[in-house]
Amino acid sequence: MGEHITEPSSRLMAFGNQLVRVHVALREQLAELRDHLDDHLTGHLTGEHRPLPDLRAHCLSFCAAVTRHHTAEDDGAFPVLAREHPELRAVLEELARDHRVVSDALRALAERIGSPGGDEASARAARTEVDTVAALLETHFTYEERKIADALTGLAGRLGAVDAELVARAVEVPGR
Repeated sequence: MGEHITEPSSRLMAFGNQLVRVHVALREQLAELRDHLDDHLTGHLTGEHRPLPDLRAHCLSFCAAVTRHHTAEDDGAFPVLAREHPELRAVLEELARDHRVVSDALRALAERIGSPGGDEASARAARTEVDTVAALLETHFTYEERKIADALTGLAGRLGAVDAELVARAVEVPGR
């Protein structure tokens, strides 16, 4: 397991709280994406065509942030948690399966928003994709926070530097 940290650092003690902060930041990015899309739809309804470049850029940024977070969990934090808390293995496997479902939904969203066609039907279809992603993420985030946030916080002082860094990457707030 490597060298252990002898005194809990505030960074380690905050892992569970930091996970919640990541989820809050991703929820905020998703809300902004919805707002951009709603502005685009409103433009269709009022006859003011509003360009999609900002919407596409925001979508790609959001999708990349969620993917980075989930990849860091799957490749780093979850294996550490599984080793330190074997009783959470089934939960972690379920969360990893959720990550694959979310990944498919993000890919569909990116394709929908990235495809040409600025008509109202395309914008409404994109809104449906955003709503699907939002529902999946809200369920996933809530479950994850309830099941593993305390265990993450409990890792304070128990991890070596390498494991602590793996967990820290998974709870890094996007854009910071």
